[in-house]
Order: sequence, then structure tokens, then C-alpha cells
Amino acid sequence: KKKGRKEEDSDDESSHTGKKKPEIIFMFQDEIEDVLRKHIQDAPGEFISELAEYLIKPLNKTYLEVVRSVFMSSTSSASGTGRKRTIKDLQEEVSNLYNNIRLFEKGVKFFTDDTQAALTKHLLKTVCTDITNLIFNFLASDLMMAVDDPAAITSEVRKKILSKLSEETKVALTKLHSSLNEKSIEDFLSCLDSAAEACDIMVKRGDKKRERQILFQHRQALAEQLKVTEDPALILHLTAVLLFQFSTHSMLHAPGRCVPQIIAFLNSKIPEDQHTLLVKYQGLVVKHLVSQNKKTGQGDDTLSDELDKEQENITNTTRKELQELSSSIKDLVLKSRKSSVTEE
Repeated sequence: KKKGRKEEDSDDESSHTGKKKPEIIFMFQDEIEDVLRKHIQDAPGEFISELAEYLIKPLNKTYLEVVRSVFMSSTSSASGTGRKRTIKDLQEEVSNLYNNIRLFEKGVKFFTDDTQAALTKHLLKTVCTDITNLIFNFLASDLMMAVDDPAAITSEVRKKILSKLSEETKVALTKLHSSLNEKSIEDFLSCLDSAAEACDIMVKRGDKKRERQILFQHRQALAEQLKVTEDPALILHLTAVLLFQFSTHSMLHAPGRCVPQIIAFLNSKIPEDQHTLLVKYQGLVVKHLVSQNKKTGQGDDTLSDELDKEQENITNTTRKELQELSSSIKDLVLKSRKSSVTEE
């Protein structure tokens, strides 16, 4: 009885006629019955139920029309941060992130056990959460709950949006939301496919040519970031990830704590002298980070002052060594990048 609309949304995207958009519910039948009982006292229960059933469809339809008109008028007049997100824009963004996740997943599979679990968790908490928030924010626009930056959407906000959706849409979106806390990218992508279908979002899967383009663009972006950074920890991180991509032709989205495992993986993938240099630089980065932590925990007594001076000397020496090696570390990927055959 609560199927709702079938044709109201055909003006959104002509190529998607024939598929229903998610329903926005104004009131459920039992809620309408409660209101009627307050205003029509002493009426038979059967009469109240029949009247509520008669009213539910036109009430929900009118509510949807009002919500849509208010939303469209506000987005059409807004500028800058209040830009209108069209279904076409959304589909493009969702498709790009979907294909990135697929390629990142290939990189994760080069590792096993704890490292694979850590990489999977990081991917779910970052890129997978981003694509989920895009879809939730799109649905939230019909509910007047959309935000300017989807990245600001938290788990609690997603739950609030879920509570406003129709049952049919809620099931698929709840599974997508829950999959972010699971341990499988494959399961997440399966839930994403179902959610996209429920929301009438067409996801364009990349072919081999598109995958090569994504690999190349990702590598270019990391290389540009590596060129300008002077932070030793970030230099090590970017270099390790780029060397991984060079040697496996797979992208990797990794947290900083997985860098040692990536460097260990590279042992059999890059020349010995390059790996030795990378390990040396890694040792200096760790030493530098440890000395910084010790410095912040010093006290004020004489012994602490002496230790502080000794620690400062170690820190300065380590920093100097890092500066001397940084350009050589960068060259491991920036020089080979110029001379190597690109993924394209």
C-alpha cells in the first residue's frame, strides 16, 4: 500500500525513466491515524484506518512536491558553497571513486594477514567513507539535510538520514553504512552496487584504458606532492608508495604505520642499493620522530637539562642526515619517472 511514486521524478534524468527514485515519507499510516483520532473523537477504528489509508498517498505526494520545490529554489539561487549537485555530477564522482577503490583493492592483495587488514581498514575509513557520504548527501538533499561538504558527514548523521528514508531505500543504504565497519572491500563494493541501484545512480566501471589513465594520474599526483614536500616522514611515505606502484603496476592507499611493511615488501622488487638507501632513511625518520617525542616529555631539573642538550644534538645530527639524503630518496622515483615507460 505504501509504494508511492512512479513517475514524479522522470524530469531528473531522462535516461533513467522506468526506475523509481527513493521515496520521501511525510507520515506513515499509523501516524496519520493518531492525528485523526485527536481531531475526530468517538469515530470507529475501522473508519479512522480507512480514512488514513485514503489520505496517505496524496499527503506524501504533496509533501514531496513541496520539499522538491523548496530545495530546487534554494539551490538555484545559491552560489559558491551552495552549488547544486546534479545527478550527472554525482554519477561521475561516484564512478571515479568506485574505480579508484577497485584499483586500491588490487594493491592491498599483495599483502597478507595484519598488513592487509590494516590497509583494508584504512581504505574503508577513507575513500569508501567518502563515496558513501556522497550518496547519503545526495539523498539528504531531498530531506533538506544536505551539507556543503560531504566529508563532514559522520556516522551519526548517516543514521539520522537513514531514519528518514523509505523502507525500500533504507535497507540498501543501511547495509552500505554498516559495511564501513566490516573487514572486506569486496563486501563493501557489493553493498555499494545495491545502494547505487536503489538510488538510481549509474556507476560506470572503468575499462583497461580508463584504469591505465587512473594509475597514471594517481602516480602524477603523488610525484607532484613529493617534489614540494620537505617533511621526511612524508617523503618516505610517498616514495615507498610510488616505488610500490612502479614495481607492481598497482595503486596503494596506505596509512603511515604501514610504511615499514611496504618497504619490507620492496626488498625483492627494487635494486639492493636502492632498498638499502630506503631502509637507512627509514631508520633516520624513526630516530627523528622518537627524539621529538622525548623532547616534549622532558622535565625541568638539571639532569633533564643535560639530557635535553644531548637529545638536541642527536636531533640536529639526525635532521642534517635526513636533509642530505632527502634528494636522493626523492630521486628513486622522480628520476626513474622521467626515464621509465609510463602506464599509459
